[in-house]
Amino acid sequence: MPKAVKKSTKIKNFVIDTNVILYSPKALETFDDNNIYIPAIVLEELDSFKKGVDLNGYNAREFIRKIEDYRTGGDLLKGVKMESGATLFISFHDRESKESVPEEFSGRKNDNLILGIAKKLQSESKNETIIISKDVNLRVKANALGIKAEDYYHERMGSFTENKDDTLYVPDSYINTMYQESELPMPDYIYGINMEDFKPRINEYFVMKSEVDEKKGVLVKYFEDEGEVKGFKRVTEYENIFGISPANRKQKYLMEALLDPDIDVVFAIGIAGTGKTLLALCAGMYSVLNEGTYKKVLVTRSPIPMGRDLGYLPGNIAEKLDPWLKPIYDNLDFIIGNSNKELRDGKDGIYYKSQMNNITIDYLKASNILEIEALTYIRGRTLIDTYVVIDEAQNLSPHEMKTIITRAGHNAKIVFTGDLKQIDNPYLNEWDNGLINASEKFTQARFRHCTTVFLDKGERSRLATEAARVL
Repeated sequence: MPKAVKKSTKIKNFVIDTNVILYSPKALETFDDNNIYIPAIVLEELDSFKKGVDLNGYNAREFIRKIEDYRTGGDLLKGVKMESGATLFISFHDRESKESVPEEFSGRKNDNLILGIAKKLQSESKNETIIISKDVNLRVKANALGIKAEDYYHERMGSFTENKDDTLYVPDSYINTMYQESELPMPDYIYGINMEDFKPRINEYFVMKSEVDEKKGVLVKYFEDEGEVKGFKRVTEYENIFGISPANRKQKYLMEALLDPDIDVVFAIGIAGTGKTLLALCAGMYSVLNEGTYKKVLVTRSPIPMGRDLGYLPGNIAEKLDPWLKPIYDNLDFIIGNSNKELRDGKDGIYYKSQMNNITIDYLKASNILEIEALTYIRGRTLIDTYVVIDEAQNLSPHEMKTIITRAGHNAKIVFTGDLKQIDNPYLNEWDNGLINASEKFTQARFRHCTTVFLDKGERSRLATEAARVL
């Protein structure tokens, strides 16, 4: 085995795991002028994904095409210079790399082959060697071997999701004027806040209270227009939409955002039972059926199972999707049940309820008012005059989020709902998933047609709320 050499503090060697590429096929462009090593076994793994019709298949094909472009420009074994300034290498597992790891890691398992390549590179190169992987176990084994290992942090967000007080105390006269007007410029002062440091998100919601009387208050949202005028707009409080009314002020924030045609994308983030999906579907159906703002509602959700997967499901595409979409149908049944309650209160009401729900949902689908689609097949579509609801968006990667949002055509609205504490994708966490990533990037861009609403009060039941808190 070659002797260890002194490390350089300049250029680094990054050994990339397969899951990083499936997470972001453009990941190689983010390593500046360092050395990037792709183990040959990673290419083998990507080869097994490339024929898939899902987003993993697309990402694998996208990355392989990029590798082919670099291959034509030089020898990947000796290193090819990339546009980003990095140098790209392909590395093979050989006898020396096999001897670089303990006997416990000497098998043909892919992770062990990556460890062997990284350990050999570490011993031969003057540059610091780092494994980049979204697999926690691989990072642990790497550290046990004295190899530095890191998660892929390029898409990782900060503490944007931390709950903060949404209460603002302002002059009593400002509250009085806000009661009369729909919007006002910024107040002269906000109690306890340095106005120069006050930089809320565009379309961020607050409860504004009088500094002399806490019982006097109004719900508002912050705005900035094209002329850089800043201020607050009074929130429209909706009641009895299909028999459903917001149960707390943050649900009022969300309902207002969902029904505001000037907001193109809504990120509804909250714990289980806060009403995210129910309100999104309710607002979507109302926008189509009652207001005519859009022509149809398209609903889909991330098809990642909780717990052990049951394997392939029998039947046609509709039958395969049915188990994944049960939560959607449950919410639609509840909405339709509320809207038709007065028709069922009579003789044989129980029987009529069942028939009414089934016929109504089937009618909406047959009339192209309601479309329930597999997320896998949304690529390539242009969504026009459509109200889109994406449920369980916390399981999507940043690349998947980009794919979905760029489907939006003229007069389209997209609503993403998700719970950052219920991520089932093994390679995502609450800081780097697509939901929070897209939310923060739109916020940082100061896009005026976007908002994020955080919900923290469960309304499903006291049991569900307590379970979300303590378990």
